[in-house]
Amino acid sequence: MGVSLSFCHRIRCLWFGIVLGVLLLSHAQAEPALIFGLLPSESVATKFRRYAPLRDYLQQRLGRDVVLETARNFREFRRRTLVGRYDFLETAPHFVPEAVDSGQYTVITTIVRPLTAEIVVHADSPFRQPADLAGTIVATPSPSAIITRLGKETLIAAGLTGDRAPRYAVFPTHNAAYAAVLGRAAQGALISVNVFDKARRQGQPLRSIGHSRAIPNMSILAARRLGSEQTKKLQQVLVKMRDDPAGRRILKEMAYPGYRPARAEEFESLRPYLTPLAP
Repeated sequence: MGVSLSFCHRIRCLWFGIVLGVLLLSHAQAEPALIFGLLPSESVATKFRRYAPLRDYLQQRLGRDVVLETARNFREFRRRTLVGRYDFLETAPHFVPEAVDSGQYTVITTIVRPLTAEIVVHADSPFRQPADLAGTIVATPSPSAIITRLGKETLIAAGLTGDRAPRYAVFPTHNAAYAAVLGRAAQGALISVNVFDKARRQGQPLRSIGHSRAIPNMSILAARRLGSEQTKKLQQVLVKMRDDPAGRRILKEMAYPGYRPARAEEFESLRPYLTPLAP
């Protein structure tokens, strides 16, 4: 009888383990993928190629599937942000205040190096300083992009106003703006230092002849619905990438120096750069 009871006990334990395992597996499989929103500052193909290694890294460290998603333009990206479409997102610094105001997100990181608008020309261009671009064609990303506004402020401060003002040509992305310089369709371009560093690593024949004042860089925000534990884990994974050989390789591929913790207060001075969202 003792043997029989012991055998039955083992069977019950085994059965309980199987049922528990199935339930845990089902829960894990049912857990939805995290949506990582990306600012449409580059073409979709370029943006996804650049962030795919980071997506894979985050999947491994968080133990959750991560899906990259962007939008067709800044306005649509802002709309999706404000309704809480993304579980976490990387966005422009002047978009941070409204995202926080929406009650949907909290700021967790920003890139270690400050953000500047670089004034770039072709590597063989005779231009050496911003004032040399007087009366020329200067390519820019969207007029609502903070890089465009910072860059224009810098050119105005260099005396490029009135008859000396450049003719600004708008392109859909930073990459398209500097491509206009490479293709000789423009004499200069305003692009972010992030994009400029990436272009130089790729061997693009570009040269910077000036830059804007520095502000906080691209930042990552987490949706409040993730909860404090998951949010803290995401922040720690991003911040510690610089201390991890695999993380450093990915940062190098992205031409990013790494992430640091950030606070919403750091972005308050950028509110004047945020244009109202059209209906």
